[in-house]
Amino acid sequence: MEKQKDIKYFFNLFKNKKWLLIIPAVLIFLLSVTVALLLPSVYESSSTILIEEQQIPPDFVRTTVTGFADQRIQSITQQILSRTRLWETIKQFDLYKDLLNKYTQEEIIEKMRNNINLQTISADMTDKGKKGRGKEGMTIAFTISYRGDNPGKVQKVAGHLASLYLEQNLKDRQEKAETTTKFLEAELQGLEERIKIIGEQIAKFKQAHEGSLPELKGHNMAQAERLENEIKQLELQIRAAQDRKAYLEGQIATINPDLPVVGQEATLDPKARLYMLQVALSSLSARVSPDHPDVKKIKREIAELEKVVSAQGGQASVRRQKLTQLRAELASKGNLSPDHPDIKRLRKEIASLEAEGDAAAMAPLPQVRDPNNPAYIGLRSQIQSIDNEIALRLRQQEEMRQKLRMYRQRLEDTPKIESEYAALLRDYQNAQSKQMEVMNKLLTSRIAEGMEEHQKAEKFTLIDPASYPEKPVSPNRLLIAAAGLLLGLASGVGLVLLTDHLDHSIKDADELGWLTDLPVLGSISLMQSPTAAQQIKKRRRLITAVTCGSILFILVLVHFFYRDLWVLTAQLLRLINKYS
Repeated sequence: MEKQKDIKYFFNLFKNKKWLLIIPAVLIFLLSVTVALLLPSVYESSSTILIEEQQIPPDFVRTTVTGFADQRIQSITQQILSRTRLWETIKQFDLYKDLLNKYTQEEIIEKMRNNINLQTISADMTDKGKKGRGKEGMTIAFTISYRGDNPGKVQKVAGHLASLYLEQNLKDRQEKAETTTKFLEAELQGLEERIKIIGEQIAKFKQAHEGSLPELKGHNMAQAERLENEIKQLELQIRAAQDRKAYLEGQIATINPDLPVVGQEATLDPKARLYMLQVALSSLSARVSPDHPDVKKIKREIAELEKVVSAQGGQASVRRQKLTQLRAELASKGNLSPDHPDIKRLRKEIASLEAEGDAAAMAPLPQVRDPNNPAYIGLRSQIQSIDNEIALRLRQQEEMRQKLRMYRQRLEDTPKIESEYAALLRDYQNAQSKQMEVMNKLLTSRIAEGMEEHQKAEKFTLIDPASYPEKPVSPNRLLIAAAGLLLGLASGVGLVLLTDHLDHSIKDADELGWLTDLPVLGSISLMQSPTAAQQIKKRRRLITAVTCGSILFILVLVHFFYRDLWVLTAQLLRLINKYS
C-alpha cells in the first residue's frame, strides 16, 4: 500500500525540484509581461450630453415631436452608425490606416461600430407620465465614447460623434415639426377645396329645388294657409257681389227704360208712380181747367203707366217685388257664412219664388239700347260695376289658387329632397368642423415649429465635451503580468507534480527513511566527474544569463513601449516618499 504523503514530503519535493518550478514560472511571467508591453495602448474619450426638457410649459405650447427620449436616441444612433456616416468619419479623420489593405470596408466599419459605445444615464422619477420613463427610470443624459490607439484622434472622433448627435437631434425635430405643419397645411387645403365643392353642390341643389327646401317648409305652409283664407274671403265677396247683382237685376226689371222723366218721380215703382200721378191729377183738376198743359201731361203719363202696369200683371208683380226684397236682404247679410241659418233660409225662399214664376217673366230683362230712364241707366251701371268686380275677384281667386297649388307642390316635394339636402348639409358641416379642427392644430403646429427653431423645446446639450485621454484604458498590463505570474507558478507546480508522479526513484536519505519508516544509518554523497560538474556550471550560467537577458529585455520593452524608465523611477520614488 502506497504511503500517504505529508507536507514534509512536498517541501522536500519542491526543494529538490525548485528549478522545475522557477524556470516555467519565470518564462511564462516574462512572456506575459512581453505580451502586455507589446499590446497596443487603447485610449478612450467620451462626451456627455444632457437631455433638457421643454423650456416653455406644455400647458401653453405643446410640441408636435412626440416619443420617448430613449427611442429618439436609438433612432439617432442608427443614423449616425450607418455605413455611410461611419465611412465618412473614417476618411475624415484618417482612421484604421493599417487595416485598409488587410480588411474589407464592411469589416473596418464594423470594427469602428464596436469601438463606439453609448450609455444612457437614468434617474428614478415618481411621475410615470414623463417621457423616456423606462424600467430603470427616466433618461436624463447619455454618454457617447470612442476607443482608439491615437489619443488625439480619439478625442476628435468623440467630439465629432457628440456634435453629430446634437445636429441630428435638432435636424430631426425641425424636420418632424415642418412635416407636421406641411401635412396639416395640405389637409387644410384639401378641406377648403372640399368645402368649396360641397358649397357649389348645395347652391346648385337650391337653385334646382327653389322654394322646396326643408327650411322653407314653415314659410310654404304659412303661405298656403294664408292663400286658403284669402280664397275663402274672395268666395264670400263674390257671393255677396252676386247677391247684390241679383237684387239690382230685380230692381231694374221693374223699371221701364223708355219711361219719360217727370222730375225725380221716374225712379219710383210704376204702380206707386201711377197712384201718385192720380192723386196729383185730382188735386190739379180742382185748380185748373182740363185743357191746362200740366193736366194733359199728367193724363198722358197716367195712360202710359196704366199700360205698363196692365202688361206686368198683378201676381207677377207681387212675386217680383217679393223676390227683389229677399235678394236685397240676402245681399245685406253678405258678412255671414254660407252655412248660417238665415242665409240658408233666404236662399231657400228665393229658389221657391223663382220656381213658382214663369222663367221668361222672372228672367232679367234683356239689355236695352239707348235707354232714357236715368234710374234704369243707374241700375245698369251698378250691375256692370258688380260684374267687373266679380270678374276681378274671379281672376284674383284663380291666381291665388295657382299660387296655392304651387305651395302645395313644394310641400309635397320637400320630403322627397329632404334626405339628399340633409346629406349635403351634413357633409358641409362636417367639413367645416374638420376645417376648424385642422386650423387649430395647424396654429399649434406652427407655434411648435417656431419653438423648435428657437430651440425652446426639448433639446440635447453638451455638458461634458470630449477630453484628451492621458492614460490608456486597455490593456491592463499589470493584470496581464499578474495573470502570467500566477499561470507560471501554476505551470511550475504542475510540472513538479507531474515529474514526481512519473519518477518512482528515491532521491535522498530522507525520502528512504520516510518510505521505510527505518532510520538511515549513513549516506554516500554524490560523486561527480569533472565533466559532469563542468556541465552543471555551464547550465547554471546559461540559466542566469537567460534570466538576466529576459529582465533586460523586459526593461527595454517597458522603456520604449510603456513608459520611460527614468519617469517610472521618479514616480516610484515619489510613491515611496509619500507612504514612508
